[in-house]
Amino acid sequence: MKKLIILTIIILASVGLKAQNAAPKFTVTPSDIDALTENVTIVFDVTGSAVEGVTDIYIWAWGEGLNPAEMLLCYDEGSPSWGSISKNAKLDPVAGEPNKRILKLPKTVTRAGTTVTFNNVAELFGVGDTPGKIKKFGFLLRSQDGSKQTPGDMATSVTLLPLEFEASYFRTFPAKVSNKDVVTAYLNLNLLESSEDQKLKIAGKIKASISLLTTNGTKILTTELMSTTYTAQGEYAVSFLPEKLGTFPTGTSISNVAKCQLVFSGEVYEQGGTAQLVNTKTFEFEFQQYE
Repeated sequence: MKKLIILTIIILASVGLKAQNAAPKFTVTPSDIDALTENVTIVFDVTGSAVEGVTDIYIWAWGEGLNPAEMLLCYDEGSPSWGSISKNAKLDPVAGEPNKRILKLPKTVTRAGTTVTFNNVAELFGVGDTPGKIKKFGFLLRSQDGSKQTPGDMATSVTLLPLEFEASYFRTFPAKVSNKDVVTAYLNLNLLESSEDQKLKIAGKIKASISLLTTNGTKILTTELMSTTYTAQGEYAVSFLPEKLGTFPTGTSISNVAKCQLVFSGEVYEQGGTAQLVNTKTFEFEFQQYE
């Protein structure tokens, strides 16, 4: 009987420890943001975490590679201090959802006696003039006195879309697009992947074939061999407006388009002067919902 009681205590203690170590769930809207994205909303669900049941929940956040690293909401002036978190860092409740809190941008606060509005993540971390400096930020949720807190060490973090040009084998601009946006797709053969036909490195007359697909992968239409341009960054680029790529089959329209596939191809001349067509793999990306 004594062993059973001890075992029960151990199990209960283990369950309690897991609850204390549980990271809060959170959602960011829009789902993909960069340092300058405005009208960002982050909703936190503290169910099962160390701060569940705490009335006033604060956010303590830090930007990776920044100095000082802490979000400006966390302190009013001088240097950030864990022991004296600013009231500006208190998260707003979500009506009818006792375990949820929210942070919405723009956010207007009084800081060091001055009214300040933070419109985006860069401004929240004091790098509004150099937004490319912040690429990721971590956070934890805590009580005002810090006696209760969710895990730190980047257990919860948000990775931002890059603002600066980053070379890659294939990319699109914008990085996230709707089916009603003008899309530019880029191919960088200087970064040719090892699994590709290496003849592409010496290919000329690079063209792109573009297909529009439904959610389940059914091709609606394909436009073959569109011309590309060569950019100063050493990429082949093709721009297109999805709804102008071609004539949609009867009963379909741009509203049915959920995905896009691209295949780049080029010509390689063999010793006899015969042109051989070489293709890249198929690149695919999904369109975001148009607003």
